[in-house]
Amino acid sequence: MTRTARWVALGGLAFALLGWREASRLERWGWDGPGPGLVPQVLLVLIGLAALAVLAWPGDATAEAEGGAAPHRNRTFLAYAAAMLGVALALPYAGFILPMLLAVLLMLRLGEGARWRTAGLYAVALTAGTVLLFGTLLGVPFPPGPVEHALSGLGLLRGA
Repeated sequence: MTRTARWVALGGLAFALLGWREASRLERWGWDGPGPGLVPQVLLVLIGLAALAVLAWPGDATAEAEGGAAPHRNRTFLAYAAAMLGVALALPYAGFILPMLLAVLLMLRLGEGARWRTAGLYAVALTAGTVLLFGTLLGVPFPPGPVEHALSGLGLLRGA
């Protein structure tokens, strides 16, 4: 585990450094508050610190044999990966709400093994909360889709 952990940590550190190079070009703070570079820079610092911590303390070599992880055989990993890919492909065509609803539903049902009803209730609650907070209260524009257009007509979604 220690060799794999060190390689992953080095990759994370390289990612943090390259990301910092790009994010440092963005403004951290403006006259009206946080700029677009603040959150990426904070996250990259956290990634870099986590990578340095793993490099310093890589873990116990006897905890798991090298190559013991097999994400391609892990049902949860596959469900999450498929959901992320599906959202990325569907977002420009179906808007935000339908892909998010389906992705959360399928991640919970197929990846976590939750019941359909539990997964459906959680998916609806999470999607509704996200839409109400960001789309209604904060006015964040969502990618246009059929549900976004319907909610915009009702005045529940701004910027769609």
